[in-house]
Amino acid sequence: MRYLLDTHAWVFFLSNPAQLPPGLEGLLEEARRQEALFVSAISAWEVSVLARKKRLAFRLEARRWLEEALRVPGIQVLSLDAYTAAEADALALPHPDPADRFIAATALRIGAVLVTRDEKLQGFSALPTLWNLA
Repeated sequence: MRYLLDTHAWVFFLSNPAQLPPGLEGLLEEARRQEALFVSAISAWEVSVLARKKRLAFRLEARRWLEEALRVPGIQVLSLDAYTAAEADALALPHPDPADRFIAATALRIGAVLVTRDEKLQGFSALPTLWNLA
């Protein structure tokens, strides 16, 4: 099984795993060891934007956090390509956020389960999602 982390899931997994639902950290850690854990490059942009707007804070400066996060072994960063960008626009998502559209299209493109607490993304039937394991 492949898993793509939504931006908040990526931040929680690396910075504050206590914010993840029970059991999810272990599942993601196992996926990381198996090199089946992914993050979209758009999430790096989203982290930068949220940090600049003071909606996200790290113990480190945000740029330094990103540099370290992008080097974590077993988490593959997927570039945003033209096909994924076009697919993001074509999705019948009730979600206007472009970053979330790119993330959803990336998960669909690679056949991954999207790890997200975003209820709008969870409600999109074409996209397998995961948050609560219970």
